[in-house]
Amino acid sequence: MIKKSRLTITLSQDLLKNVDATIDEQLIRNRSQAIEHLLIQSLGKKVTTAVVLAGDNSATPRCLKKIGDRHLLSVLIDHLKLHEITNIIICGGKHNNAIYDIFKDGANLGVNLQYVQELNPLGTAGAIKKAENLIVGQTFLVIHGDVLTNLDLSSFIEFHKNEQTIATVGVKPRHGEKKYGMLSLQGNKVVEFTKSSANFGISIINTGLYVFETKILNFIPNNKPTNLEDDIFPLLVKNKELTAFVFQGIWYDISEEKDYEEAVDRW
Repeated sequence: MIKKSRLTITLSQDLLKNVDATIDEQLIRNRSQAIEHLLIQSLGKKVTTAVVLAGDNSATPRCLKKIGDRHLLSVLIDHLKLHEITNIIICGGKHNNAIYDIFKDGANLGVNLQYVQELNPLGTAGAIKKAENLIVGQTFLVIHGDVLTNLDLSSFIEFHKNEQTIATVGVKPRHGEKKYGMLSLQGNKVVEFTKSSANFGISIINTGLYVFETKILNFIPNNKPTNLEDDIFPLLVKNKELTAFVFQGIWYDISEEKDYEEAVDRW
């Protein structure tokens, strides 16, 4: 948690009413937090770039699975647009053309879609490094292309900026499963990032949603297979540069059929 200084200010009653109107009893619980929130909005640069990790090399990319009558990627794009994130980089594998054939450059959706193709898998971190020249701004969002969620991205980004670390992971309490990374927290800081070794119990899991500063790119080598979970996050934990944003709400990894069917039903 970052250190804060106490400040005394004087505001008019009308301005104070506007400040109080932002208090939602969840993210913003009092006047102090409301003023901080408004200052961050006013002074902080907006996050406009998202990197979608879609290099799963399935016969059909999982981001093209249907949620009702729409592709998962279409649902994701609308969610990003809702939070004014319109520069979207698709990091795909050998079937990247299948995504482009449907979505093109995104102009008809009101976004700018750009594509980075991995002919040889580079891992979750290596894919982001390959997209380095397309990332706009100092802060950017990363999301796995097989995730369906209603996470409030604006609150996620604001939390990250408040914490002032290089990286923030979206995490969720969930029954333990081996395929998800498991985190240990001390306050908001991640103090351990490991692979889960069991399929039982309750864990704080990595949801595949991240907010990064571009400084993270300095940790990733060029053209070398590198994973966020195995190679980068442990380094950030050691440097106390990884925080966790705990959220409830809808979140599904649709890579497995049973989870996909449940996600479609709930959505």
